[in-house]
Order: sequence, then structure tokens, then C-alpha cells
Amino acid sequence: MLRFLLYSQERTWAEGLFAMSQALADTLAGWLDEFVEDMRRRSYSPRSLASYRYDLLQFVQWVSEQEALEVGGQLTAAVLENYQMHLMLRPSKIRPHKPMSTANRNRHTAELRSFFRYLKRTCKLLSNPASDLESARQPKRLPQAIMTVEEVAQLLVAIPKDTPTGVRDWAVVEVLYGTGIRRLELLGMKVEDLRLAEGFLQVLGKGNKQRVVPLVPAACRALQRYLGEGRPQLTQGKHRDLWVSNRHGGAVHQRELLASLRQHAKRAGIRPLLGFHQFRHTCATHLLREGADLRSIQTLLGHADLNTTALYTRIELTDLRKALSQFHPREKDSDQPT
Repeated sequence: MLRFLLYSQERTWAEGLFAMSQALADTLAGWLDEFVEDMRRRSYSPRSLASYRYDLLQFVQWVSEQEALEVGGQLTAAVLENYQMHLMLRPSKIRPHKPMSTANRNRHTAELRSFFRYLKRTCKLLSNPASDLESARQPKRLPQAIMTVEEVAQLLVAIPKDTPTGVRDWAVVEVLYGTGIRRLELLGMKVEDLRLAEGFLQVLGKGNKQRVVPLVPAACRALQRYLGEGRPQLTQGKHRDLWVSNRHGGAVHQRELLASLRQHAKRAGIRPLLGFHQFRHTCATHLLREGADLRSIQTLLGHADLNTTALYTRIELTDLRKALSQFHPREKDSDQPT
């Protein structure tokens, strides 16, 4: 009987602790709604708002499952580090047999920093326990599947120029390869972003930062043809999106556009086209091989950090090492005594 009474008391005590944590979680959920609304007022994209809400709700859920977290002041740096450890041990949604990737964990950490910065700024908390959270080191990986100049030429030849969709895809490839812009930068383009007379394109990049990039003559010609012959036949309704779907006449979805480009690549007989970013890597690598300096490439691509651009020099060194291994006389004579 005594053992039963002790068990009942322990259970009641534990349920009380979790009830306190649930109360704090409910408070955090309300603060999260206000935080997301604040982001909306500051013109964050719907995609960013959804990502922040989804990820931070996972943190709120984790708080509700902890013991004895009663008030916001108990959310110390040590508690947030425990949450980072929880993310490290948590399996990936896409590959359940593997842990969450370093990039995804760092995204959660960055969102926590922003959330707690807001809570301190709005006087909901007296301090920001997330300010000193460290991001995990992420190994820099070399971009894969760089296309050759010949493969880009084959792809452009394989795209039919006698249909509205073909003219659209031709212009897309010329813009991607000629400017190295990101997937979302491409898909978000409006007609008014083009300055064809001056040979420029206005790009809205990461963090709503705008930059102007030059258009090579080939891209200008393809865009002029698309604006004159392709887009008017595809567009339905009044909208200013540059790239138009041949299915519904509105802004083209990335899946539809990528599927179309992959068909052209298959017809051209080149290696499978992996995605839009492949053109970005190809553009940067080809510019570097032709002698462009890193600062110019950094400006073109919109990299905030020159170290990101410098990653392409590693590709060059890798190719150089292969060339030496294949063709240098001393490599061929490596089995000879020195």
C-alpha cells in the first residue's frame, strides 16, 4: 500500500511538472504567432513564414515535453543546447534511417536566434538565451555535375524554337547559364525586371536584396524572342510573371519547367539534368576557367561571402589534378625509380 501511495504521489508530481511545461509551451505558441505576424509586416516571403512557423512549433512541442519549465526565464542557454542535442539525435524526415542534416539543424538554430531576439526586443524576455548558440560546422561540398561548354551548346540546339514553350525554355537556359541566378530568383522574375535595351536584369535575391546583373547578347536575343512570340501565346489573364506555364497560362511552377528542361536534355543526349542550380555552378565554373576574377563572380552570383565563391577554385584544382594524373609525363612514369 505504501509503495502504491508513493507511486501515485510521484505520478501526480510528474504530471504537475509537465502541466507547467505545457503552460509555457502555450505561451510560446502565442508569442510565435506574434513573431510570424511581425515577420509578415517586414515583408518576409510566404515560404519563409511557413518555414519559421513549422520549425519553431517543433521547439514549442519539445518544451511541452520537458519537466519543470514554468516561465520563459527558465529557457536558458543550457536548455536550448539540450534542444540542439535533441535535433542532432532526431532522424531526418526524408531519410528516417539517417539523422537530421547539419544544414537543417543550423536552420533551426538560426530561427531560434531570430525568435528569441524578437522576444527580448518586445520585452517578453529580459535576455536572449539563444544569442550564443553555435551553429554546427558544415562541410563544404563541391558542386556536382558541372556541364561542359559543348553540353550547354547541345542543350540549346535541342530546344525547339518554333513553339511558345520551346522559345520560353530557350530563354530560360540562356538566362540561367548567362547570369548564374538562383532558382527562386529565376522563378520570381517579372516582365519589368528586364532592361533589355541596356542589357541588364534586376534580380531580387536572398534576404530581399536587389542586385543588377548584365545579360549576355545571346540571353537578350532569346528574351526578346520570348517576349514577342512566346509569352503572348502562353499568358492567360493579367499578370506580370515573366515565365508562363503552357498548361494554365499563369506563372510556371518549378516542377513543370524543370521537367521540360530535362526532356530537352534527354533529347540532346547529354548527362541527366539534375536541377536549376546546375546552371549556376556551370556558369561560375566556366567564368573562372576563362579568367574572371572571384570578386566579379561573387557580385554576379550575389554571394554575401567571398569564401562561398572561392569554392569554385576547388573545382579547378580537382580538374587540374585529374589532368596532371592523366597527361603529365612524370605521372605516366610514376612506376619508374626516382
